Amino acid sequence: MLILKCTKKVQAYLGLTASDLLPDSAISREAVLGAWYVNQFRIGRRSAFIFMSERTLLSFILFDVKKSNSKKALFPEICLAGIVQLLKFLQTPLPLIGKVIEDSFNTGYANTDSRSALGNLNDLAFLYQHFVMAEGGLEHCNLTEIILRVNRTPRRNLGGSNSTDITREMLGG
Repeated sequence: MLILKCTKKVQAYLGLTASDLLPDSAISREAVLGAWYVNQFRIGRRSAFIFMSERTLLSFILFDVKKSNSKKALFPEICLAGIVQLLKFLQTPLPLIGKVIEDSFNTGYANTDSRSALGNLNDLAFLYQHFVMAEGGLEHCNLTEIILRVNRTPRRNLGGSNSTDITREMLGG
């Protein structure tokens, strides 16, 4: 099950109500990459969404998500498309990508429930902001390369490993 643990800011943006959120007891912990934390932040004058795997800290950002396309019914599809694209960038074998897609047939929203994960999410958002602005802003940067660089950065929370390697291990590739 693809669980999107959204910050209050994202919940408001999507128009989620308390009845749209899964209770803790209903949240499946079986997805290979775990739940995905989602936040909204700004880079320059543009709004972006950051998505981060709870288990591996694998992350990516999306821009230009139109409000009409970010309705609560479509947002999980946008997230899954981003996950699949990132796994392709990481040269993940198609059968392993298929495993992630199978995990995502059912979707749901939940509250964030880990201050540690939120701290990681905010650190990653800062890294994305820094790398994009260091390369001259969104108009001049290679966003794919930045996403790959962030995911190759060793993380203390991962025992000195990086999100790319941990994701490959979890997927069995």
